[in-house]
Amino acid sequence: MSNNPNNVSRLQTHMQNSDIGVIIVPLGVNFRWLFSKLEAPSERLVVGIIAAEGPPKFLVPSFEVDRIKLLTGVSECVGWEETQDPYDILRDLIPKEFGNVIGIEPKMWFSVFKHITNVLPQKEFINSENIFNNLRAIKNQEELKYLAKASQKSGDAIIDAFNELEIGISESEVISILKNKLTWGSDEKGDALVQFGDNTALPHYHGGERKLKKDNVVLIDAGGSLKNYWGDITITTVFGKATKRFKDIYDIVYEANKKGKEAVIHNKLPSEVDTITRAYIEKKGYGKYYTHRTGHGIGLEVHEHPYIVGNNQNPLVPGNSFTIEPGIYITGEFGVRIEDNVIKTTTGIETSKIPRYGLLEI
Repeated sequence: MSNNPNNVSRLQTHMQNSDIGVIIVPLGVNFRWLFSKLEAPSERLVVGIIAAEGPPKFLVPSFEVDRIKLLTGVSECVGWEETQDPYDILRDLIPKEFGNVIGIEPKMWFSVFKHITNVLPQKEFINSENIFNNLRAIKNQEELKYLAKASQKSGDAIIDAFNELEIGISESEVISILKNKLTWGSDEKGDALVQFGDNTALPHYHGGERKLKKDNVVLIDAGGSLKNYWGDITITTVFGKATKRFKDIYDIVYEANKKGKEAVIHNKLPSEVDTITRAYIEKKGYGKYYTHRTGHGIGLEVHEHPYIVGNNQNPLVPGNSFTIEPGIYITGEFGVRIEDNVIKTTTGIETSKIPRYGLLEI
């Protein structure tokens, strides 16, 4: 893994246009986006210091200097000893020539933020959340390639898991089967929601010991990551014979999914995509059973910007990747969700290819 100079450069360009002199980035997902390295923050301070111009710097524990240099390719890496206060060192690393405004990475621990403000009381601090969200929402071609493959592999893993269903198997057992199938090209483990029978009416039920019965509705929502970019697919089916009621509701959700994707092709705003998808389900009499947004962005995180929701007025642009996942959930009966991954292109969309009606009954 190495430093991602393109993302660092993109961030610096945005900083220059926004009059932000420095952004401080702790370990976490935005650190990964910049430096291709993901570790959870700990009690020892590790931060990247990115000025509006020039190469980034790191402040890390002294015993980590060589490792961080090797992993990220960043040469200017300052170490602090266990007997030192790292925040005093951080204060001296902030370039004075870049003004008074410091951007704070949005996922920084509050305790870390308070220490920074204490040693730099004269500075103005701003939340850089929108900067990272807007930049990360537009993927490059390499990122889009990984996302498309992760999407297809996630769908294939669910279909493979269907072949292992049998009467009496539990939801948790199927989750274990899926997690083994969702591991490829990443150091992150995939995850899955597995729901049987009327549990499928709970949109984010995490699975338990419900055992599969003949003719149960089965909903599996699963994803794995490829080179740290995620897929996220939901397939709803019946283990046995589907009732007419199930087929009728499935048809409605499937058509709503199609209308959502068509709205993206026609350059509708995220709010309009949500409205169009929701309006179709409402027209069919099931509006009160569609209880969540139409989609979410997907990338280094399973849920990120852009969100396909009724109050998002920001236009979708080429390079955006997100889900379209309408659903109908009837308590005490069953739920149906059909989730595809979508990439916005200059000419339309690319989307996951799941043989939906071929999987209506298994």
